[in-house]
Amino acid sequence: MRGYRFRLEPVLRVRQLQEERARASLAMARRAEADAQTQTTRRRGLLAAARAAGLPDGTRQAWSQERDRQDRLASALLASQVAEAHAADLATRELGRWEEAVVALRTLERLDERKREEFRLEQGQAEQKVLDELVNARTAAGRSGAAAPDGRGSATS
Repeated sequence: MRGYRFRLEPVLRVRQLQEERARASLAMARRAEADAQTQTTRRRGLLAAARAAGLPDGTRQAWSQERDRQDRLASALLASQVAEAHAADLATRELGRWEEAVVALRTLERLDERKREEFRLEQGQAEQKVLDELVNARTAAGRSGAAAPDGRGSATS
């Protein structure tokens, strides 16, 4: 629309950038959460396989080494579960930030749309006023030109 300028355009651009950044942060947090879930699943599988194989019947040293290995796998699984919970928490917080950014952006976009519509209506009213004045001027000119100099009406009657 020619002549329209949203006075809060710089603020709108900042809100758009904030929303884009929040969306990117959310995507990274979700990716980290998915990676943590994958890691937890993998470690859970390793521990389950080690426990299913059982402890060796051989020497005490072999039995002790396998038991230590299973303990390390269990510790790694626990650490992975903690990391997964942390990643899920981070993703939830980033989702909240993104939602806030979207609300702020949509509010300004609606304001812009409303102001744009007001401008369009004002332009339409101004154009209608000009057209009305032209019609009135032509009608007035037609009336004054249609009257005969002697004041009896039109010259053709």
